[in-house]
Amino acid sequence: MSVLRLENVKKTFEGGPEVLRGISLTVEEGEVVAIIGPSGGGKSTLLRCMIDLEEVTGGSIYVGEDAMVKDGKYCSKAGRARLISEMGMVFQSFNLFPHMTVRENLIKPYLLTEPGAADAEEKCMALLEKVGLAEKKDEYPCRLSGGQQQRVAIARALMRDPKVMLFDEPTSALDPQLTGEVLAIMQQLAAEHRTMVVVTHEMSFARGAANRILYVNGGLIAEEGTPEEIFGAPKTAELRAFLGSGFED
Repeated sequence: MSVLRLENVKKTFEGGPEVLRGISLTVEEGEVVAIIGPSGGGKSTLLRCMIDLEEVTGGSIYVGEDAMVKDGKYCSKAGRARLISEMGMVFQSFNLFPHMTVRENLIKPYLLTEPGAADAEEKCMALLEKVGLAEKKDEYPCRLSGGQQQRVAIARALMRDPKVMLFDEPTSALDPQLTGEVLAIMQQLAAEHRTMVVVTHEMSFARGAANRILYVNGGLIAEEGTPEEIFGAPKTAELRAFLGSGFED
């Protein structure tokens, strides 16, 4: 069953070029899709359009069977909010609230969407255990390493048990040791068949955890396939050059 479906999605920023030039994509339940490609190719814009942080200028996006936008026309504000709530997003820059403790960073946003939820504390502690940070529940973000902050961000995104998790270069701001901490959590989620769409420059993660890899460049899906196909037998000279330009682990 498809969790997320894009049909001919286009995006043009005002006064600028067309950043997405007609992308179609279906993400199945339990699938891990990795998106790779050079900087400026449209990867992050694509992810931001999926979760309504950027409005498309054409095409359709479905969450499950419900259209968030159809032929460039969005559904109601309430409908958009409901569909967005079925997705979780993890950003490059953590985006934790600096004035809240780790525990509050998980519970307070959750209670905004689920007022009076009796399970908030239990879910919070279970997820902090999952990411190995239960003992840090009363710390503020400034007291955590970058890797710890990103693990808190992952736990926060999981609070609502979203149908699909979106990751936008979640390790790009981390040094190699801290990158490993975050990738281990993401690999665990993949092993649990959590539906994930991951924009990444970590080729080892794409190779080892993804079911499918999209090579995005110039606002288009230039090539897609299994990890074996993408890394073992890339079809285009463009992808072969990309994989051979220092991005390959």
